[in-house]
Amino acid sequence: MKNNNEEMFTQACKLTNLADHLKLVEMPLDHVAASRDNKDNGAVNYFLNMELDSVQNNIINIQEQIQEISDVLVDLYNDNDKKKEEGNINGEQPQ
Repeated sequence: MKNNNEEMFTQACKLTNLADHLKLVEMPLDHVAASRDNKDNGAVNYFLNMELDSVQNNIINIQEQIQEISDVLVDLYNDNDKKKEEGNINGEQPQ
């Protein structure tokens, strides 16, 4: 089993990957905004009919993954607190 530092590093890497994924999700949004500004209704309609659901699903997926990472980090924090309390109960000095 990983120690807390390794697990926190793993979660940080996941967050970095999600940030990169968000940049990819942003690309079609930027494109449709530019199309809207250029009055290109065909491109806007294409986005609304063909790509919007995919973008929305990607955002929901990212939100769920962020929540999972948050849950893991909270568990690690609570586990660390519990270990500190147990150490104090056993007469060990807190670190």
